[in-house]
Amino acid sequence: MRRDHLWLEDQLKLLLSKYFSDVKITNPVEIQFGREAKYRFGSIRLLKSKSSMSLKLLMSLKSLKKQEPQKSIITITSMFAKRAIPVKVVRYTIGHELCHYAHGFSSTNRRLFKFPHHGGIVNRELSERGAHDLITAYKKWLKTYRKKILENRAKV
Repeated sequence: MRRDHLWLEDQLKLLLSKYFSDVKITNPVEIQFGREAKYRFGSIRLLKSKSSMSLKLLMSLKSLKKQEPQKSIITITSMFAKRAIPVKVVRYTIGHELCHYAHGFSSTNRRLFKFPHHGGIVNRELSERGAHDLITAYKKWLKTYRKKILENRAKV
């Protein structure tokens, strides 16, 4: 199976239904591959509608409704499009970003914490949702991945 945009969307749908079915989807969530990155595997950002940014003053007067909804965009490193990367690692990364969404970071949900990673809240959340196997697979892969990076750095 090719790891393309459709595959990535399927992974998002699977995770939303399996682990995050109780999370209120207050704004649309999209997923895409981004540029290849060695250290940042995923990110989530809230893309505000153009109308809400230009009409901020009018919105405060409650005279107009937003014309376009805000949406959250999850971006995953294109390195994960390679079949050499385990599927559980990709799923962990998407799940990690969905935890941020559920906690109110880069979403229109109410923010539950002051900082997005404080005290290991992301892995705790994933464990509570039954995704401990994804955490284990990710940590195992990360250990070998870091070794490869350090070996390549040493070669000068």
